[in-house]
Amino acid sequence: MGASGRRLRSRLAGAAALLLAGAVLYFDLGMHRGLVLSNDVRSAVWPWAGLARERAIRTPALSDPVWQFVPWLRLARRELAAGRLPLWNPHQDGGVPLLGNAQSALGSPLVWPALALGIDRGWNLSLLARLLVALACAFLWLRELGRTRASSALGAAAFALSGAFVAWLEHPQTLSAAAVPLLLLYARRAARDPAPGAVAGVALSTSAVLSGGHPETQLMAAILAGVAVVASSPTARGLFAPAAGGTLGAGLAAPVLLPFLDYFRHSAARFGQGRRPFVLPVRELARLAVPFRSGSNVIEAAALVSIPLLLVLPLGLAAARRDRETRIWAIAAGAMLLAVYENPASRLLALGTPIYWTRLLLFLPLALAAVGSAGLDLAREWLAARFGAVRAGAAVWAIAAAGVLQLLAGARGVHGVTPRESGPPATPLLSRLAQDRDVFRILPLHTFLPPDSATDYGLDDVRGYDALASAGWRAQRERIGRFRDLPTHRDAIEPWDLTPGGEALDAWNVKYLMVDPRFNFPASLLHERFGLDVEEVYSGPDGRLFRNRRVRPRVTLDRGGEMRILERSPGLWTVAVDTPAGASLTLADPFFPGWTARIDGARAALGARPGDPMRLPVPGGRHEVRFEYRPASFAGGVGLALASAAVLAFLVARSRKRALPATAA
Repeated sequence: MGASGRRLRSRLAGAAALLLAGAVLYFDLGMHRGLVLSNDVRSAVWPWAGLARERAIRTPALSDPVWQFVPWLRLARRELAAGRLPLWNPHQDGGVPLLGNAQSALGSPLVWPALALGIDRGWNLSLLARLLVALACAFLWLRELGRTRASSALGAAAFALSGAFVAWLEHPQTLSAAAVPLLLLYARRAARDPAPGAVAGVALSTSAVLSGGHPETQLMAAILAGVAVVASSPTARGLFAPAAGGTLGAGLAAPVLLPFLDYFRHSAARFGQGRRPFVLPVRELARLAVPFRSGSNVIEAAALVSIPLLLVLPLGLAAARRDRETRIWAIAAGAMLLAVYENPASRLLALGTPIYWTRLLLFLPLALAAVGSAGLDLAREWLAARFGAVRAGAAVWAIAAAGVLQLLAGARGVHGVTPRESGPPATPLLSRLAQDRDVFRILPLHTFLPPDSATDYGLDDVRGYDALASAGWRAQRERIGRFRDLPTHRDAIEPWDLTPGGEALDAWNVKYLMVDPRFNFPASLLHERFGLDVEEVYSGPDGRLFRNRRVRPRVTLDRGGEMRILERSPGLWTVAVDTPAGASLTLADPFFPGWTARIDGARAALGARPGDPMRLPVPGGRHEVRFEYRPASFAGGVGLALASAAVLAFLVARSRKRALPATAA
């Protein structure tokens, strides 16, 4: 059989192995039983708590996918189905960027199954794709380092099935992390041989990492790519090639990267607000070998990398004495341990930066796999010298299989599995709100309707949480009351923290306040204590609903005239105005850079700061006013991506042209 035949057979074997791995993981994680999504957390939260039968919640710490990531995907799917770009989310925090929040990760191919097929059919496929991409990329990287198939298989499983990767599986961290081993592979190649194909590989893998939607993970990936380049003993030209590929990859991801940078520039997170980095106690090191410990943070402290890999680490350290790359990855593993677990250096990092360095646990298995796989191959050499190559190979494969089985057992039960459903569950209170065809906002009180979950129901909430948060809106919103984080909920407001008078509620179009039925106070109390003019319009087992009788329309004129909303969708308002002497039109949506205004098709200036309501002077007569969110960052990102794609196509063509003489020879 020729070289091409061997390559084909190897690729077919790899594809078959991936299919088998996919089938095993599908059943191991319970995907055949329903959605790998902790929807059961709704049973402990109002308005669903009053209607749900009591049951134990499998994974209460995994609620962010239920309240945030899945609703964002559903909104993006609705927007795409309507022929619109999913750039804006009007349903949280008064209105915020959707694509630009990064964690929506809409540019990642790994979430496209959920966008194309819907959550019921596509969510599990997205999770499975993350695992398989991580497995394949880690295996290829270890093979690139010269490891045997058995040790590469163990190392790949140690990464993709690690406690951290499985724990964060439903989060955008794994969307970014899955392709990192491929980035390490091409960064190493480009540093050793700055060929066009290697530079193109760095570009494509960088783009895959950056489109994953988790900036912290991307920063850590960049650090690891630097480690891979340094470990390869590069020349001066070898340093330039990976940097050029990374720059090109950033250009390919610019349509999601630039809107994120634009949002970050105006976010509260830029100044560290809402960030509480921490370190893990040294006792949590036990989680490297055992999946669960009582009293341990189920998600943040997850670190399982398999006992067989840990047992061969001493041999890997012995191999590192004669191999520079293995030695550098051993040093990298030690540095990660120092950054994560309690010691003076980790405390300094946690206090001095807003970054959760504990998330390095996602990548610790990669460094340990580079060292441990070298140790396993050293053991194979020793066994082959004494018992023959066949027996040595069988023993090594048995060790690898034991490690994989342990990791599969550790992955089982981490995530809750709930029945597939056609959409988010409704309650009588939510159905009552859906019947109101008016334009309005809501303000849930205490722990009612967690922030961002209103997105699933098309309700405009003044609260929200997407790790960034518009600083301008948060400052403006303080007129409504004091918002704070509670032990179980972010961005909550208590009834007694409302600002007396309720002027901001009226001005910002807050028509309904809602609270769970345990708060048994009459509407008159809200009037007497806070000066609100509300009436109770619904009371049931799922909650109580108060209507604000003084609420102002979302769009108003300050002088005489008529106004009618012609079109309204996320990121777009079209209003017909008829005013005899001119007036100031106010849209009670918080301004954010990227919003533009046109009067009868002509561009008009919006004089507003981020967070302020959008106001526009309209001349006398009949006019059509259009507010639209079209950020320049997205348009510029598309242009930059097209230019980067053209350069990439040139590099790929040049790489193929260089490969032709070698193939002919």
